[in-house]
Amino acid sequence: MYEATFELEAITPVFMRGANQSKAEFRASSIKGVMRWWFRALAGNYFGNDIAGLREAEGRIFGSAGSGGSRRSRITVTVQNISPPRRLLFKPGVIDRNTRVGELGYLWFSIKLLSKKRQFEYYYPEHSKFMVSITSHDEKTFNVTLASLWAAVSLGGFGFRSRRGAGSMAFIGGDVQELESLGLSWRFNSKSDISNSISRAISIVGENLGRTKLGDLSPSSYPILSPRTSYLGIWNPATDDAIEALKRFQNKYSNFRRVRISKQGRIVFGLPLKLKGKNTQNIRKYLDKLGSARRASPMIVGVTKVAGRIYIRTAKFVTNPYIPGDLDKIVSWYPLEKFDNELREEGVYGSLEVFQ
Repeated sequence: MYEATFELEAITPVFMRGANQSKAEFRASSIKGVMRWWFRALAGNYFGNDIAGLREAEGRIFGSAGSGGSRRSRITVTVQNISPPRRLLFKPGVIDRNTRVGELGYLWFSIKLLSKKRQFEYYYPEHSKFMVSITSHDEKTFNVTLASLWAAVSLGGFGFRSRRGAGSMAFIGGDVQELESLGLSWRFNSKSDISNSISRAISIVGENLGRTKLGDLSPSSYPILSPRTSYLGIWNPATDDAIEALKRFQNKYSNFRRVRISKQGRIVFGLPLKLKGKNTQNIRKYLDKLGSARRASPMIVGVTKVAGRIYIRTAKFVTNPYIPGDLDKIVSWYPLEKFDNELREEGVYGSLEVFQ
């Protein structure tokens, strides 16, 4: 039996619910779901557009269900909430000011909306602590899932609005020597710790899946963490307050989307998209064809720490044609690069390229 338990600490508030949607719950199934996403991002380096092969490998590790038959997971994920949740609302219609949700109305708009409707009443504040345990009977499976958990914690987030800075976490203890033995840094003292660990996480997955040859990623049909299909940047927002850091990022991001790029350029940041005003008829005719189609933003924003300092982390994934059909003709990936360039030019932001 291979087992490791890690202690995690929330850098930013965690908004996660269970069956009782009025209560906060840090759920094992949700953690496992995020791990699966990052497994695909890592394993995609070897499978490329061999979707059937990737799906088989994922099902072999995490389990699967479907017309082809079900398969039990080779891993068990359990969690323990060390810190209690607190109320998001202290009286009807008023958000607990300590959450500072109101300061992030652009990045966390859905949290603010749900809380005002009393559909989200509890959350885990910053510095909340959790225990996450990974268990497997197979060493190779165990190594792959450790790499997936490392990526989920170090490059992603958990719960509502985790793509926009909520639910950012860090390893702070437990069996962290298991990560170290694989060559993964669980706390970062320099940018090279991050870049080296990313490369190592990709290698761990390949080695333990018996894959050595990189797959064809041109074009990739899903997010893959690779120098060929993604890039990650970290910026120092000149504050050690995580929420203030997100506020400063929010100001830059909202201004960029509203002022610095065209309405057409906004499409790449995700769907659905509502457009108003003049000169939008040409774009709307394409969007109208999609109806209520949704596409997650290719940019994942989080908060991390390097040498004890707060940094904003952005991971951007470039995939194959954005939407099959006519919309391909008007969607450009350039705004992602343009946003990075503008952040680099800002004096308050110290650009730190760690993976490209």
